[in-house]
Amino acid sequence: MKKSQLILRKSLCSLAAIISLVALLSSPVTFKMYEVKDYASSLIDTFANQSDVSAMSIAAKAAVESGLKQNLVDQLPDKVEISESHLSLYRLVSRYRQNKRLQSSDLKLPAKNKVQLFMDDLILYLVNSELKVHEGELQQITQIYQLSLWIICVLYMLGVALLLFNRYWSWLPFVLGAASAFGFQVFITHTLTEMVQKEVYSKMLFTYSWGSWAGFFLAQALAGYLFYLDVCRYRAKGKANKNKEANNNRQLQE
Repeated sequence: MKKSQLILRKSLCSLAAIISLVALLSSPVTFKMYEVKDYASSLIDTFANQSDVSAMSIAAKAAVESGLKQNLVDQLPDKVEISESHLSLYRLVSRYRQNKRLQSSDLKLPAKNKVQLFMDDLILYLVNSELKVHEGELQQITQIYQLSLWIICVLYMLGVALLLFNRYWSWLPFVLGAASAFGFQVFITHTLTEMVQKEVYSKMLFTYSWGSWAGFFLAQALAGYLFYLDVCRYRAKGKANKNKEANNNRQLQE
């Protein structure tokens, strides 16, 4: 293969690897919540019926007794949708591991008026209460999540390095890196959805996007191409060795 063709092939393959990694890390994980008004209404009732005298229960009781509950609920949207890329989630996870709680800004809750601030406080209180219950489990998951991102980046860097130096097995890090990134997205969205639907609200879920699929399949296509090149190189090398051995035998006979 000519040197210019080899450089072009390496450049295109490296570019494909970078696009795959960017797609996997920048594609959002989306939190969706349907029938928000029904949830908010039941949430206010739950706090209003509590026997303790926390700030949340006092505020909820005041809303119910004053007849403002429905007015509060009607000002909320019917659906909430929040999307975060894996890189922004990494920063969110870092803040959570440091502070052991989330802020309203972390959840991107609207805060345009006092009504929304009141509902934000209720939702945030409930979310942090649930996180506190599962703190040990979540600490393990978030630690694995942070570690997995570093491992994925290292695997892609290793694959590109093997590719640039024209080594065998350059396809393997891309397979492992893409499978790890995509597999963890499937795992984390399924785990979080199962948790919130079971213990918070059945109309909540987490999903991953088509960009994750694109990054995963691009990595598999690149790995398949590099594997094919390895096979061709191995066969060509074997054929060259056989020809060399045959020539040596012929020279000995002569």
